[in-house]
Amino acid sequence: MRRASLATSVAFFVMLLTPHSSLVTAIAASRPSLFRGVVVADGPGGVHVVSVEESSQAYQADLRAGDLILRVDQTELHSIDEFATLSTALKGRELSATVLVFRQGMPRSLLLHLYSYPILREWKIEHVPDHDIRFAEPETGRAYWVRMGRGFEEAGNPREALHAYLNALHHAPSDAATALTIIALVSQLSRERLEAGDLAEGMRRLRNALTMMDRLFEYPLSEEALEALRRQLRDTLAVLRQVSASTSASRRSSRPADN
Repeated sequence: MRRASLATSVAFFVMLLTPHSSLVTAIAASRPSLFRGVVVADGPGGVHVVSVEESSQAYQADLRAGDLILRVDQTELHSIDEFATLSTALKGRELSATVLVFRQGMPRSLLLHLYSYPILREWKIEHVPDHDIRFAEPETGRAYWVRMGRGFEEAGNPREALHAYLNALHHAPSDAATALTIIALVSQLSRERLEAGDLAEGMRRLRNALTMMDRLFEYPLSEEALEALRRQLRDTLAVLRQVSASTSASRRSSRPADN
């Protein structure tokens, strides 16, 4: 299977499956506030944004100093006390929120979320990274999380390895080698869930693996990398055929016998 035909096959499967969903998320208790890095004060008719840390998710979502926060989701805000109460209630529970602000005389709706912007932009996959662990240089963060991922792989823990490699990709979103490793792990976990009969989770993971594969073809790939993708596709298709045959047999056996 040449590169062009392999890319076409992956694109076809991506079209069949609904794209864009959460690949893996951090433990709820460890999720930071959606408004981390935002300093506010009481304002006329709302909550005045004093400053927004440039590295924060809120800044990435276009929240800026000088904005007047009027509403978060369906809750109107009139004071910093109400803002603090709502922010605390959302922490660890919500991954995103719609924020209505007033800026330069005009209302504006912003979507704040905890997903990695670098991964979302480059790979169209939603992943909540470990926001609490920060590095001065992106390469330092990438190398740290790759080491963690390899350690988890050697320990036989693919789920933790996947989370670590995704954190590495968060720091270096154009690292095709790490993306290829992630695709292999997601494909493996997808096949495991399909074989276990968990079709929803298996197909969810398969969808994400194929979405990343589709994006990966925009990068220069070695023949070894292409062969790895071919192998993952063949193995996954074999499992899908097995699941389909098993489902069909189960349906036939459940039909009432003719008199």
